[in-house]
Amino acid sequence: MKRTLYMLMLIIAATFLGDILGGMAKGSLKWLGYSKYIEFDPGTFINTDFFKLTFGIYISLNVCQLILILISFFVYYKTVGKLIAGK
Repeated sequence: MKRTLYMLMLIIAATFLGDILGGMAKGSLKWLGYSKYIEFDPGTFINTDFFKLTFGIYISLNVCQLILILISFFVYYKTVGKLIAGK
């Protein structure tokens, strides 16, 4: 459980940091901010006068986020044994 939480923490930190750095990238590093998105919006399932139910998902990743996520996998495998004494 600790290992899973540690990995999840690294991925979330890499995603937030990559979003910030990718947004700040200018000049010759502009390619770090290049992003693509995936969107699934099927529409409204239930629509009444007082209640509206809609499900959907929107995912956006930029190059810097992907690089930092790969680095977080590397950091995880190099540090998990030292930080978390396991079986």
